[in-house]
Order: sequence, then C-alpha cells, then structure tokens
Amino acid sequence: MALTERAVCPVDLDSSSQSTLSLLSEDKGATKNDVQEVINKSALLKIPAPPHQHYFGLLGHSPDLDPLLPVKSYWALMDTYSPIYQLDLGMEYPRVFVGSRELVNEMADDSRFSKFTHRLHREMRPVFGDGLFSAESTDKAWWKAHRLLIPAFGPIGLSKMFDDMQDLTAQLVLKWDRFGPDVEIECIEDMSRLTFDTIGLCAFGYRFNEFYSEAPHPFMQQLKESIVESGKRANRPDLINLLYYRDEQHRQENIVKMRDLCGRIIRDRLENPKPDAKDLLNVMLHGIDRETGETLGVDNVMYQIPTLLGGGYETTSATLCFIYYFLCSNPRTLAKAQQEVDEIVGHKVLTYDMLRSLRYLDACMKEALRMQHPVSLLTRFCMKETTLGGKYLIKKGQMVSGIWRHFHRDPKIWGEDADTFRPERMLDVNFQKLPTNSWKPFGDGLRACIGRGFAEQEILINLAMTLQKFNVEKADPDYQMELKGQMGVKPIGFRIKVRRRPGRSLILGIPGGSTVEQYERPNQKPLSSQAQNHNADSEADPVATQPISVFYGGNMGTSESLARALERSAPDFGLRVVEIQELDTLTERLPIENPCVIITSSYEGRPPDNAKKFMSWAEQLASKGETLPEGTRYCVFGVGNSDWTHTFHRVPTLVDQYLTSLGCEQIIEAGFANVKRDLVGPWETWSEKLCMGLAGITKQERPDQIGVDVHIDSHQWSTVAQTPGEDHAGHGDVTANVLLADSSVGAAKRHVEVRLSLGSDYEPGDYLAIHGQNPDEAVTRILRRFRLNAEDVMTVQSSKKEFLPAQPLAIEHFLRNRVELAAPITKRQLATLSSWAKDAGDRKKLDKMYQDEEYQQLLDRRYSIIDVLEEVPQLDLPFGVYIDLLLPLAPRLYSIASSPMEPKNKLGNTLVAGITFDVFEAPSKSGHGTYRGVASTYLANREPGDRIACAVWPSKVSFRLPPRVETPMILLAAGTGIAPMRAFIQQRAAMKREGSPKPGHILLFFGCRHPDKDYLYRSELEAWEREGLVEVIPCFSQPGAGKSKKKRHVPDALWENRDRVWDMYNCGACVYTCGSASRLGRSCPTMWRQIWMHMTGGSEDEAHEWLDQGKGRQFFSDVY
Repeated sequence: MALTERAVCPVDLDSSSQSTLSLLSEDKGATKNDVQEVINKSALLKIPAPPHQHYFGLLGHSPDLDPLLPVKSYWALMDTYSPIYQLDLGMEYPRVFVGSRELVNEMADDSRFSKFTHRLHREMRPVFGDGLFSAESTDKAWWKAHRLLIPAFGPIGLSKMFDDMQDLTAQLVLKWDRFGPDVEIECIEDMSRLTFDTIGLCAFGYRFNEFYSEAPHPFMQQLKESIVESGKRANRPDLINLLYYRDEQHRQENIVKMRDLCGRIIRDRLENPKPDAKDLLNVMLHGIDRETGETLGVDNVMYQIPTLLGGGYETTSATLCFIYYFLCSNPRTLAKAQQEVDEIVGHKVLTYDMLRSLRYLDACMKEALRMQHPVSLLTRFCMKETTLGGKYLIKKGQMVSGIWRHFHRDPKIWGEDADTFRPERMLDVNFQKLPTNSWKPFGDGLRACIGRGFAEQEILINLAMTLQKFNVEKADPDYQMELKGQMGVKPIGFRIKVRRRPGRSLILGIPGGSTVEQYERPNQKPLSSQAQNHNADSEADPVATQPISVFYGGNMGTSESLARALERSAPDFGLRVVEIQELDTLTERLPIENPCVIITSSYEGRPPDNAKKFMSWAEQLASKGETLPEGTRYCVFGVGNSDWTHTFHRVPTLVDQYLTSLGCEQIIEAGFANVKRDLVGPWETWSEKLCMGLAGITKQERPDQIGVDVHIDSHQWSTVAQTPGEDHAGHGDVTANVLLADSSVGAAKRHVEVRLSLGSDYEPGDYLAIHGQNPDEAVTRILRRFRLNAEDVMTVQSSKKEFLPAQPLAIEHFLRNRVELAAPITKRQLATLSSWAKDAGDRKKLDKMYQDEEYQQLLDRRYSIIDVLEEVPQLDLPFGVYIDLLLPLAPRLYSIASSPMEPKNKLGNTLVAGITFDVFEAPSKSGHGTYRGVASTYLANREPGDRIACAVWPSKVSFRLPPRVETPMILLAAGTGIAPMRAFIQQRAAMKREGSPKPGHILLFFGCRHPDKDYLYRSELEAWEREGLVEVIPCFSQPGAGKSKKKRHVPDALWENRDRVWDMYNCGACVYTCGSASRLGRSCPTMWRQIWMHMTGGSEDEAHEWLDQGKGRQFFSDVY
C-alpha cells in the first residue's frame, strides 16, 4: 500500500457527492434488495502487477512511471501483461488497467461500473473550479451547466458557429499561403492557436488573435502550464507533492492571471450586451435552467471559460496533428481525401451543408482517433464486487481504466492490420459492423465529451479548406511520431510544408473572397413573398381545425424542439397541437380521439429518461399479444446519430414496431433524421407530409384570411358597463388580503381569503380558479396603439369565437377581461403582421423576426403581439385583425390553503377558501414596460368586500389526505407550495378537535429563503407544533449573516433525516410534494431515489422503478 491518502474513490468527496457515492464509500452489508453476483472465487486469476522499481515499493508504483509521458509506461506494461494488469497508485485498491475491447465492453455495463470524478479532477479543481470538467456530477452547478450547454452544442447551435469557425481556419490558410512552400510549419503550434482562438470566438465572442501575434496569447501559456502541473500532481503521491511547493506557487499565480481575463470578458459582455451574438457566453450568463429556474451565475461562468478552453483546444489540436501525420504518411489515403474535397467543395466556398457529404474526411478523423487518441485513459469505478472476463476479481470502489491505444487496436476487432491507418474501416457499412464499444474516443455516459460535435465540425472545416487549397507533406519524410504530455498527449517535432495547388488563387475558398453559390433550405422564402394581398378579391376557404397530440422523448432538447416546431407550423394546415408532453405521459393513455405524433431518440440503444416507462409498458403489451382500442392512430419520427452504429434509431424503430403489433393505425411511415448528417431537412419533409395527410390536401394552402368585422361606437360606456364576474358563472367575495412576505427576498407573497358562492364546496387538495384581469398598463397600450378610447363600445359580427362579443361591450372591459394580451407571439401571428406591412422597412423587420434565430429571441424575451407592433409603429393593422389573433383569457389555478372543517372558514351557509400566491411584477423581458401577473396582480389589489370571478376546481390528481387519519405524512413544500400543506394540517387539527382517532405524525420540510422574511404561516405552524400535530423542519436558502440556521434546501434536509423518513415510509407514511415542477418537483424525487439506493443497496434503475411504483400509492405531487 502506498503511503498516500487512503480513500475508496481517489478524490475528496463533499456531502452532496457522498450521498450519491454511498455505495462506494461505505459497505452497508447485503439487504434483501441487493442483487449479488455469484462469483466462483476458486476459478479466479490474480491480476498481474509489475514489481516495484523504487523506494522498496513504499510509494507504490507512482515513482516507476515516466514523469514526462506517464501513458508511455501504461502502454509498455500493457504490451507485457495484456489484457490486464494493476498498479498501486495510492488508493484503497490497486488501479486496474485493461487493453482489450472485451474487457472495455464489460466496463461499459452501467449496472456494475460508473464514472465519477477522481484524483485528476480534484487536482484540476483549482484551475477549473466547479466547471463541467472538475465539478462532481452531483453538484447543482454541474447539472445547470450541463442542461444549458447540451442544446447549445446540438446541430442548430453548431450551424450558428460555422461562420466563426470558418473565419479562423481562413486566417490559418492565408497565413500558410503567405509562408510559401519552403517554410516548415510546427503543426501543433499552429493547430493550438487555431483551436484556442476558435473556442474563444465561438464560446465567448473573444478574439485571442493568435495568428496576429508572434507568441501565443499569455492566457494559453498560463492555462497550459496549469493543466500540466495539475496532471503531474495527480500522478505524484501527496507526500511528494509537498516538495514541489514552488511549482504549486507558480500554478496559483497563473490561476489568478487567468481569472482576471475571464472577469474582464464577462464584465465586457454585461456592460456591453450583444443579444445577437451566436456564442455560448449569452447562454451561460443569461440562460435560465429549466429545472431550477436559475442562471449559472457569474462565478460559475468564470470557471466555464478555462474549462471549455482547457477541455477542448489541446485535444482537438492534437487530433488535427495526428490526422495530418497519418495522411502525410499514407499518400494514397491523402489523395482520396483530397479527391473528395474536390468533388464536394471544388472551387467554391465551403458551406455548412457540404460538411455532411465529406464522408471520407469523417472516416479519416475517426481512424486517426482510433490509432492515436489525444487522451490517455477511459476510467470508470466499480459499483459492486464483480469480475472482468469472468476470471479477474474487481472490488467495489476499485478504479478500472481502459487504455485507448490498446483496445482501439485490438486485433480481434480490427484484424491483423489493426496498427495500420485505413479509413475505409470507418466508412458507413464497415463502421456499422463494429461490435459495441469497439470505438469510443469521446468517452461514455453522463460525463461523455459535451463538445464532440463542436470538435468534429472544427476538424472537418480545417481539413476541407486546407486540402482544397494545398498539397501537404511532412517537412522531414522520415519523421516518426514522438509524443509528450501528462493529462493528454500531443506530437513533438512534427512539422509540415504546404504548397498551393495549381489553379488555386490566394483568395479561393476564403469567405468573401470569391463567388459563393447560394444554398437555401427548403421552405425558407422571405415572409414578404408570402404576404396576403388584402386588396385582391379572395375566397374564404375555412379549414376545420383538427387537434393532434405530440409526445417527445429525449435528453438533449432536440426532440422537444421538433415538437415545438410542429406546434408552430401545424396551424398553416388547419391543424392544432392540443398537447405536447413527454413520452412517459403517454403510458396507458394513448389517445383515441386525436392523431398521436411521437418524436424520440435513442441513447446507446436505450430509451431517453422521459420515455422509459412508455417503452416498458408498450413492450409488455406487445409481448402479451394484446391490442389497443380500434381507432388509435400514430406516427413516429426518430432522431439519432449514425456513430452509434448498432443502436442507430433503435428506440423509435421499436416504438413503431410495438404500436403496429398492438393494432394501431400508422398515419405515415416512420421518419428518421441523422444529426450527424442533417436534422432539419428530413424533419421538414416528413412533418410537411404528415400535416398534408392529416389535412387531406396535396399542397400547403395559403393561411386563412385573419380578421373579423368589428363595429365600434364612440363614448357609449355608460350604457353597457359591466361588473367583474358578470362574464362568468362563479364568483366570490374577498374577506381578507394579507401580505405574508415583501419583495426583499423574492416575489411578494400574499394570503387572500374568498367567501365562496352558496353551494360551493371543496376539499384540501382542490384548487380555486381565478379569472384575473389584464393590468391597466397593458390595456392602455392597446387603446393607444389603435387610437381607441376606454369609453368606446365594440360589437363583432359573424365570428365563431365565443369570447368575441356579438353584443355591444365596452372595449376597455373586453381587453381587460376577455383576452390574453401578454401571450408570446407565434410565428403565424408574425406572418399575419408581415402581410399587412406596406412599408418595405417594416416588412423587412418582421421578416427578420420570423427567422428562427430572431424568433427564438422573441420567445426568450416573451414578446407579445403588442410588443412587436410597438416596434413597427407605421404598421396599419386593423383592430379586427388584432383581436382575431388573440387567445381567450384563461383562468389561473391556485391550490386552496384552508380546510372546510375549520370553524373560521364557515360564514353562515357558505365556505371561505384561502389561497397563497406570489405577486408577479418585474420589468418586462421584452423591454416594453412592466410585466404584471394577470391573476396575482389583480388579486393583490383586491380589498375586503370586492367581488371576483372564481370557482372551485376539483383536483384531478390523487393529491388528497389519506383515508385514515392515523396514516403518517411527510410533507415537502417550498415557497407558496405550502398552501395545500396548510390545508392538510388545518384539516387534521379540526378532525382532532372533533374527537377523531389520534392523527398520524406529520413531518413537514418547508423551504423558504429567510427565517425572518418569508417563513410563511410561521406562527400557525409553531402553534400546531405545540399541539403535537406536526413537526416542522424549516430549510432556509438565504438565512442571512449571523444566523444560526445553516443554508440548505428541502432535499438537503431530506437527506439529513433519511433514517427517519425511511422508517416513516416503511410504516406506511404518505409523501406529498408541492412546489415548482422544475425545482422541488425534480430534486425531491431524485433525493428519494438516493435514499432508497442508500438504504437498500439497489441500483439507480431499480430506484426509478421503486419510485414509479410508489406514485399514486405513497407518493403524491402537485407541482407547477
């Protein structure tokens, strides 16, 4: 055992990581739920280990490794001990190394091995902080960054980065051209400049200008030195690291300098916003995580800058060098690659659409990654005692590393010429024949390389533009690759020469330098060419609106984005998307009344996280030979990546097969898109075919004429004035309006009590539907825009929309009570506005808004129709067209926060219902005035005695008190999610007073920000505690300075009390969760699964199954 730290996982774990890694950090012993692998230890072989070479083995094998190129030692040892050996590197167990595809394939078994941060990540943390590389997978910051950046690195995001990538490769090509054919180019130096500058520009909008300076940018040198020293520290025992204090001091100095530049980059963007920038910095600074509702925060962005640079520029630059080395060493292969470039690109400027056709270049890239990977090892941790190859024992918590150089050259897979560079083996047919996990240069699992698509696109652009322009050769024809590196490897002394090819000019292939053929995607004509001619006679051609339901499965946002695209385009065909849901919601409820559209992806052959339940259900039904009700109609569109050859489109194909076998009617054949080649084209073709088939047309018709005939009489208000609630059947009278918390630590929170109309009843768990009113500012903006007066009266003739008044109604009342004024504008609405634009400038501006990039920004900033109209003040849009575009004002639902059994909630023969809500009031994201909630602002301004339009809305979920009063309850709430919990406790208190059996114990975890500012209903809760009805565990996320309460959230407290809640659960307690769906609704189930795994030793998949089975039985949620 080496004299270094003793830990199961070679990294210090914080409390959040400990919860996830408990299976590794403590052996709790077998339980009835443990699935133990039966191991015949008599048949086991000892994993070989080399003899120690230094210090009698007191420091393990660490001193025996090559200090300049540790992976060289790993390679030599694998050559000797193949396919497996182990080294003593100062961990609880020796570190195991494997070099065959067979053993690496076993490492990929998620039920036995997983990927966690380890010693290298720990040593990198001073450099990268809680950036994506070094943060724990359990860290909230890691998840937020992962969720925000994954879509940004998808096909749409990469297409936006193409121009900047091409710009920088053009700089490199021009530099090489000016050098001439006799200059020797240090390949790794120029490739490092290229990749460093590319990440800087595409990710942060910052030009390091590497090709305009003699020496590399100081940031590059600082980052390189920091990474190298961190890698050295990871390969040295802690005791030895103490001797390198000057190296550590220099590393810390570099870190300070790097953070200074990162801070300047961020401050510049915040002080000088660039809303149109296509880089990642806007996403990281302003993007809102869909699950937490939070941004990354400036500090985290500060760490992501060196993380993305450090994680990408050296590996990509090394890979480019390896590709050029192998091409130059194989002239015939180089000629074939150049021939493909000539056929696809020719003398034109490279375009984004050409990349997918460069298949041989793509194969060259894959083959180079197989032959020489820029990183040393693929590492995972063993999650339970198991064997590799059926004969080598691996302990729980033991680290196992696959050596890329060896398993990527396994002769059993790659043949006798495994050491030969042959790109043909990576072409489509041959690549698809490879066994699973034969080629995996980008890692696997949750922490696989997030920038894979970015790197591949950057490499292909460089190869295409270089081979288009130059003949490339080694400066030294006899050069054989030599390597150096700690964390990664790169070539030493590899130089090339380039000579401009005959017939190629200086500016050939340079954007802006020569004629470029224009490439347009289908269906992308300017809106102005599609405008309706309002002066021409047109025949009304109404098409009945047919509802369709859309369900998506995916982890990266691509499938959902296609679902949203269908929602936007369907109305042009007379179709209406009535719901967009995750695929799991389709389980056991495939709609019969509506055609069902399913969009899903595969992840290494497995369903996405939000499609697992549906797949299991469909598979079980199909295996039993059952059928679904007649009339069930469906269609499937699959999203996949052809690099996963054995599982390409496996899940959508299975969905299609299952539903067909269950007797469902296929609307059209399944469609498929390969994000590696083209996502948008196949989707547009398939979705248009779908919509035309459902609409029963052979071509896309012109959209319906929008607008109604509205008659306006001036100054008639007094004859038709109405009172609030007159439009609606239900009403109530406000009896109390109390401010619970001001806006000092978030949105203000209020408690309002409403005396319901006679005959209205409710139960704890029900909702109160409030019909709010549009704020004064919103109504005034509309009146001003259309030059109307509040006293004017309107009448709409011949409209089928019930919310448009067929009888005289005050315009001010209509705008305030009947329609949604702040709903985000749709593409169809934009198209209508454009069709009315007479001014070319206005039409151009609206056309630009219609384009996807601009339109997404409109959605991000919550632009409504009036927001857009105020930006084109000359647009003469009739009021009848405007109101026909609007949606009816929908009621807002609030959980009732009171019990009908409480005496003070009874007034005569009527009941009083209390509600708790946030008051939404903030500057509008669009920059147009202030956004105020339709219902919350309205309620906040009601006074006792005011009548409001409202009605009890019975809960359609099983969010009810347990039938037996003795049943214990665990309540999880945050913010205004306390409302139904208050109702539950108040009901139990009333039942106790009426002599019911002793109520079961209630344990309430309540998330607030500050103990003195938003601890809602504190006095009531403390009084109930004194009565013994409830035990409250408050969780304060912003407890303030000097407070004794520590900062924590509800899931944190749940974990701290895991033994208690586990015991209560086993005693039959019901668990209720109420709060934000993206926060508490996500984090609490995750924590329950962790508790279950901790208590039972079960796997994550089993934990999901356990929790899924408990929903509706012991687990209930009401999230919003």
